[in-house]
Amino acid sequence: MVQGLTTKQRLVLQAIQDYWNEHGVPPTLADLEGMLGVRRSTVHQHLQALKKKGYLDHTEGTRRTWRPTATEVPDERSRRVPIVGRVAAGAPILAQQNIDGWVTVDHAPANATLFALRVRGDSMLGAGIHDGDIVIVRKQQTAQDGDIVVALIDNEEATVKQLRRHGGRVQLIAKNAQYKPIVVAGERVRVQGKVIGLRRQFDK
Repeated sequence: MVQGLTTKQRLVLQAIQDYWNEHGVPPTLADLEGMLGVRRSTVHQHLQALKKKGYLDHTEGTRRTWRPTATEVPDERSRRVPIVGRVAAGAPILAQQNIDGWVTVDHAPANATLFALRVRGDSMLGAGIHDGDIVIVRKQQTAQDGDIVVALIDNEEATVKQLRRHGGRVQLIAKNAQYKPIVVAGERVRVQGKVIGLRRQFDK
C-alpha cells in the first residue's frame, strides 16, 4: 500500500497509473476530472499534494506531463488486466464476473482483450497450473484441440481444462490422473478464452 497518502490521493494516483497503462500517455486535468467525478480545481489540489510528497513529477505549464514516480510506468505493451473472479480446476464452479483485483501483463498481445482468473483445485497440475494460481486469458470464442481454455458449461459453470473435440461432443480434459474428463454435448460448452499466461504467488 502507498504510504503517507489520503484515500482520495491514492485514488488519484491509481487513476493516473490506470490511464498510463491503457493509453501510454499521462492524463490531462480534464481526463482526470471525468474519471474521478470531481471538479478540476479539486483534482489539481490532489495532484499538487502528490507532487509535493514525491509520487508525481510534472512540468509546469504543459499538458500531459503528470508522471507517477512511486512505480515504474509500464512500456506500451504492458497492460493492467482485471482479475474477474475464480474458476475451478477440478470441478466447475459458478463463474463470478466481479473484479477481484488487477495484474500487470508485460508484452501483452496487441489488440487482444485479456482477463485473469484465480484457479481453485489441482486438476491442472500436469500443465503447471496450481491451486491459487492466476491464469491470464485471451478472450476468444474458438480454440484449437489441445489448447488450455476457460470453458463455460451450460452458461453457468466455468472451468480451466484442455479442450478436445470428438464429433458433436466436447472433452474438457484434466491434467491430473485423479480426474476424469468432462464430456458434454458441444452445444453445452462455450469457450470464454485461451489461457496464455500464469502468475504464481510463492509466499501465499
